[in-house]
Amino acid sequence: MTEKIETRVEKHPLEEVSFFGVYAKGQTYLNILYMILLMPIGIVFFTYAVTVFSTAVGLLVTFVGIFILYFFFLSLPYLMVVQGWLMKLSTGIELPKQEITFDENRTLMQKSMDALKNKVIWKTFFYFLFFAMPLGILTFTLVVTLISVGLSITFAFLGPLIEWAVTGVTLTEWWITPAVRIILIIGCAISPFVGFPLLTAILHLNNRLAVWHGRLVVKILTR
Repeated sequence: MTEKIETRVEKHPLEEVSFFGVYAKGQTYLNILYMILLMPIGIVFFTYAVTVFSTAVGLLVTFVGIFILYFFFLSLPYLMVVQGWLMKLSTGIELPKQEITFDENRTLMQKSMDALKNKVIWKTFFYFLFFAMPLGILTFTLVVTLISVGLSITFAFLGPLIEWAVTGVTLTEWWITPAVRIILIIGCAISPFVGFPLLTAILHLNNRLAVWHGRLVVKILTR
């Protein structure tokens, strides 16, 4: 099952898009949203895992703690469905379904012990604790920074134009000498020709990062 998924993912269509064809792919924009949402999702997963698990462990001496722990472990794979759905929608990479079943004839205590022995639950738990938030923060920071740089360079020429349209003058700050003004004018003139290809390359990088993240999540939860 895992080998088939990895083979299919290796032929991901986003990795074969032409350079400027990235703008025509709807998945490009979905991947931007996906990479941005990974941080809040990761923070929610981490906070939920730490808070509920520590509360349940602290109450294990009572029946309430066992009850909370059982439903906490049971909820983890279902919460992962949220990220799996988002990952499938944006990157096209599907998170394999891993169903968890317990014998209905067993007591709550026995079901809780079964949950503690379930590999799917523990993989999801460790993903929530050690991977979801760090990866989310890393991807969010990287994508927002790179796209901001690409957009700022591409549209740098608009600043002086807007200033001139509003005030009638531009590039008149006290520190701007004639030589600096010439350099700024040349820089603004060539900025779209430098920024647009750079922004395009950044979008390709974002697509590949989204695909890489999806593959990593699948590998963590299925190996």
